[in-house]
Amino acid sequence: MGSYGDHYVVGEEYRNSRDLETNEFLRWLNGPLDGGVNFGRGIAQLKQPGTDECEFLVFYSSDGGSKSPDPWEDIINLEDGIVHYWGDSKAGDGPDPSQRDGNQIVKQQYCETYAKNNREEAPPVLLFVKEESGWVTFNGLCIISGLEIGRHNHDGETVVNYRISLDILDIDAVDLEWIHRKARTGVDVGGPEAWDHWVETGTVNRYSIYNDQIRSRSAQQPTGRFKELHSNIRAHFEGNTREQGKKLEHLIKRILENLDHIDDVQLTPDSGDRGVDLTGKIDLLADTPVPGPDTKIQFKAQVKNKASSVGGRELSRLASRIDDGEIGLFFTMSHYTTNAQEENLSTYPVRLFAGKDLISLLVQTDLVDDTDLNPRVVDEINDAV
Repeated sequence: MGSYGDHYVVGEEYRNSRDLETNEFLRWLNGPLDGGVNFGRGIAQLKQPGTDECEFLVFYSSDGGSKSPDPWEDIINLEDGIVHYWGDSKAGDGPDPSQRDGNQIVKQQYCETYAKNNREEAPPVLLFVKEESGWVTFNGLCIISGLEIGRHNHDGETVVNYRISLDILDIDAVDLEWIHRKARTGVDVGGPEAWDHWVETGTVNRYSIYNDQIRSRSAQQPTGRFKELHSNIRAHFEGNTREQGKKLEHLIKRILENLDHIDDVQLTPDSGDRGVDLTGKIDLLADTPVPGPDTKIQFKAQVKNKASSVGGRELSRLASRIDDGEIGLFFTMSHYTTNAQEENLSTYPVRLFAGKDLISLLVQTDLVDDTDLNPRVVDEINDAV
């Protein structure tokens, strides 16, 4: 596609150099367009030639802050797909924030399209962030979800600005061909699925960095013949709740001992484990011996034999027992809540194994016969507890 790229990818950096031949921000964005945008920061628009209709808004956020008297700091939350973007007002602008061109553009487009639910005419927002000199990061394709006035006191003067709320759509990349076609002709064809879905229904599928890492309840449970094996494990472990839990701990110990690169697996004493049921070591370079550093990482594991979900409080208990240089392993026959998974990804050095994962590990060992535990294994575990 000419001398510019094919798409912008969320989270990727693009060169924003003064030399347009090497500029991947403005050169790619403008591409074959007549005019395009010509700005270094703030708010701009891509307009359709001939009609001057706004087809895209372009927001540029300076992560390092402005050297001019600019009190506004943008909040870009990729975890939840939410942005609070401050307009272009500066100290000394007066009480009307729409005096700035960028603010006037946003106000007009919001009032004429978004606020009236005129989604087919609403311009999507391309969000770029400057995190270091000479580069911008693409932070996604957005819609405007709100516009309000904010005030800030600067050296005794009240500065008035627009606070623009954005929803980042669940899109990993935006095709430049779609941008250029829409900007040239006004024809919205070939756009991202999440954008088309919003235009058609008004429903926002919001982006999150966790989207590919958070699993639903059903995705954490085995299917097919593995579902039968999962049920048989529960049936074999007799006794009260505590005894069933201890038996699952013994089974997890046997599974780990059967896996490559894991050794020194130990059950903790029955009392005083404080959230730790197993300990052991994982050798990171078992197949490539290194004479100097110790390549083994200590792990602490907790096992929960329960039918209900595992929440963040249970994960935090294990995490509190993990020392520097260690990792945690959490095993359950059930599943983890969405909040627990998000909290774990952002906070704890813990790896989560749900019912489906346990079965996947188990079938790689000699502890099973097709869809059932080996009878010898069942007898040995029942005798041990």
